Formats: sequence, C-alpha cells, structure tokens
Amino acid sequence: MLTPDTVLQNRYRLTDQLNANPSRQTWLAWDEECDRAVVVKLLALGGVVQWNDLKLFEREAEVLAQLEHPRIPKYYEFFSVDDRVLWFGLVQQQIPGMSLKQKLQQERSLPPEQVQQIALEVLEILDFLHTQSPPVLHRDIKPSNLIWGEDEQVYLIDFGAVQAKPPHPGATFTIVGTYGYTPLEQYGGKAVAASDLYALGTTLIHLLTGIAPSELPQQDLKINFRDRLPSDTDSHFANWLEVITETALEKRYSNTQEALSTLQSQKRLPGSSFEIQPLSQPLKKTVARLNKSLDRLIIEIPSQFEVVWLQPFYQALNRGFQWGRDRVNNLIAGFKDLDADEKEQWGKSALSIGLILLVLNALGLLPMVELAFQVVLLLLSLPIALLGSVLPFGAIAWLILSQNRSDYFEKTRICFDPEGFEVERSSVQGRKREKGKIDAITDVELVSVRDRTGRLCQGIAIHHQQETTLLPVPRRHRAIFGENLSEAELKWLVSEIRLWLNDNS
Repeated sequence: MLTPDTVLQNRYRLTDQLNANPSRQTWLAWDEECDRAVVVKLLALGGVVQWNDLKLFEREAEVLAQLEHPRIPKYYEFFSVDDRVLWFGLVQQQIPGMSLKQKLQQERSLPPEQVQQIALEVLEILDFLHTQSPPVLHRDIKPSNLIWGEDEQVYLIDFGAVQAKPPHPGATFTIVGTYGYTPLEQYGGKAVAASDLYALGTTLIHLLTGIAPSELPQQDLKINFRDRLPSDTDSHFANWLEVITETALEKRYSNTQEALSTLQSQKRLPGSSFEIQPLSQPLKKTVARLNKSLDRLIIEIPSQFEVVWLQPFYQALNRGFQWGRDRVNNLIAGFKDLDADEKEQWGKSALSIGLILLVLNALGLLPMVELAFQVVLLLLSLPIALLGSVLPFGAIAWLILSQNRSDYFEKTRICFDPEGFEVERSSVQGRKREKGKIDAITDVELVSVRDRTGRLCQGIAIHHQQETTLLPVPRRHRAIFGENLSEAELKWLVSEIRLWLNDNS
C-alpha cells in the first residue's frame, strides 16, 4: 500500500496521488537525488491488469526516452518496484500548470481565439511526433491529456496509448482511446496520423462548447456542433473543425501539415491584404530561440561564434558528463546486482591488488612504479594541455584576422509586446537599437539584403511607419534582422511573428 512520504528507489518521495485507481496509480513526487519535482506512474500486474497493459506501459517508457521536444514531458527512468507483486514505475518531468479538463471545469468553455491558438500549438507537437521514423501516434488526445502550463503554453502528456509503429497484418491489437474523442478506424486497430487529428478536433469542440463530444448530437456518426459554437467563432475555423472531424478518413485532413497550413492560411495581419504563408515546419533544429506568450514574443539569435564554436563545445561537454555519470551508475548498479559468490570474488581480487601494492612498497619499488605511471600520464596529457591552452586564443585570432567580420560576434534580440517592438543588435562595436509601435507595423516579410561583407542574403524586414517632426506624414522604415539564418528558419520566424501580431491586434 503506497502512501504519501513513501520513498521509491531510495530517491522518489511520493507527495500527492493524482488518481484513485489502485492498479494504475499516478503520483506527484520529489526526486531527492536531483532535487526536482517529478511525476511517477505506477502499474501493478494482477487483477484487471493484464500483460497487454504492461506492454503498453513499457512502450510508453521506450517512446518517451527517444523523444526530445519542449512541449512533451522529459523521460527520466523506468524501474521495477517489487518483483514479488510485479509493480512497475515510470518517472517523467512534472509540467507546472493545469489540464485543459480542469480549465474547463473552472471556466465552462474557452474563447475561440484561445482555442485556435491551442489548435496551432498541438498541431506543431503532433507534426513533430508524426514525422518521426517510424511515426509516433498518441492515440488518446483529450482535454485531460493537454496541460495549460504556467507559461501559458500547451503541453501534451500521457503517452500510455502511444503507437510507435504500425501493427503487422493479422496481429492482435489492444483497443485504446477515449469514447467520443476516438475515430472509428482506431477501434478497428488501424490508427493513422489523421486519427490524432480527429481526436484533436473533438477536443477543440469540447473546449469551445463546454460539451463533451459524446454528449453532442450525431448524424451519420458525425457529431453536429455548429449550432453550439460561440457566436464570435470565426466561420473559417468552424469549417476547419468540420473537416478535421469527418468520420470518413478520405474526407479528413490526411496529415498535420495539411491541417496546419489550412488553419494558418485563414489568419491575416491587421490592415494587410495578404495571407500568412503556411509553415512547412516546426523545425526540428533551430538556431534562433523563441519565447512566446499571449502578451509577449521574444526572439533571440545567437552570434555565429556561439553557434559554430561554443554550442558544440557545451554539447560535447554535457555528453561527456552524461557518459561518465552513466558509466558510474552502471558500475554501482552492476555491483549491487552481484550475488554473494561474485561479490566474494570481487573482494578477493581487490585484496590481491592491495597485497601486491604492499609487497612493492616493502621492496621499495612502489615509488618507481608510481613515477613511471605519472610520466606516462604526463606524456599523454601534454599534447592535450598544449592544444587546450593555445587553440581557443588561436581560433579567436584567426576568426578576427581572416574573416574581418564584426557581425561574426553579433547577437540579436527582438521583443514584441502590446506597446511596441524593439530590435537590439549587440556586437564588439557596441549596441544598436531600433524601436517602433505595434500598430505602425504594415508588413513582416523576407527580403534580400547585403550583410556587412557585401554578401547577398535573406533577412526578415519589419516594415513600419515612424512619425517625424519635419514631415507631415509618417516616414516608412524597415528593421532588418536574421541575415545569418537559413531560409527555412526565416520563414518559420516570419510565420510566428505574423501569428502573434494577429492574436494581439
């Protein structure tokens, strides 16, 4: 019987139980070894829980261990609690916030603009999952599995029904999903990417109407929801929901890219006459760092020096520390798993080495052995020490002298808020700032520019109008940044900026 303050694996102290199922318990816990809050999911075999449940539980751990996305909880550990009663545990990151189910209980329904933003964020997560090799299908999207984080962003949790590869023909399958949110093909064991889209669509309808999809009327197995939508729901968004919740697969959006691009193409910048270009991303690897909330958008572009030299160095260093930590943990775990005879053999070996060292010391040979060992270490480490002391300074000097580019060390920060925007460039020559008002922005687009070396490249231009004291009409101006980013990343940033401007117009 597990209770608060129970400690598992000598490190996870249980604090609050999140559900009441005795065989499938989920707990908030504190990792005393790493000093962080975690979520511990527990599965007990026996009773109503079968081996298929363990298979899904192990699959969840295996898939989470391979995924790395900022909107998916990080995987920490999978372990067996007690072999006698077959308890298994899965430890993952705790996302501070509340589920959309809890948010619905508080607010009854959510405003259409917020629901549309949730749709975009979840589609980006699904696009990441569906473009894995093999594709990863969540198969249980619903309000309780979407977390509204304290940072006002949406997170996808609970991969207990995940499918990481399609079942082979003739294979048996376990029916997973939640009634009302699950499409018909999933009940037949034929889940595809569009199955997750259907579940997302019914979830969004629940958020808009405050009514669970299983309680809405149906016609030809398709839910009727148009007359239950709030009066300020955009008609294009309602049409989009009609398509994504089509019962027939061939009538539904076939993949996340199609659903995402269609939804984004319906949004316009205030005062502009063009549509936002659909994303072909989210990008799996980006240079720019983006932090977005309802009232603020911050884009940080590091210098080329940081990207080319510092980031790979830090990544290699972290991998080295991780490798060392894993080796030590494996060594400790391996020693704990030894039986009595193996531990006795290990003790005899350690005793033999100790006796040899004592004999060498008695004969006066130990200092010679130690000296030889130190000489070998010195010869091995000398080239590394020389390279470590010379290379950083040589690399910096080479960059400055050979490239003669001050923008190589330039980093850029772009900040949008309801009052205005600011583009700040910092380099060895100092800082340059350019400001403007949000309502003065007329366009955000890709443009061809020349960098400081004269090289023709692409960048992002924020076209805006600046009032002057000399001219009777505002002067047209443009703030340019991102000259060193790839075309795909520039398009992604343009789309993100336009979406944020639409939401804050």
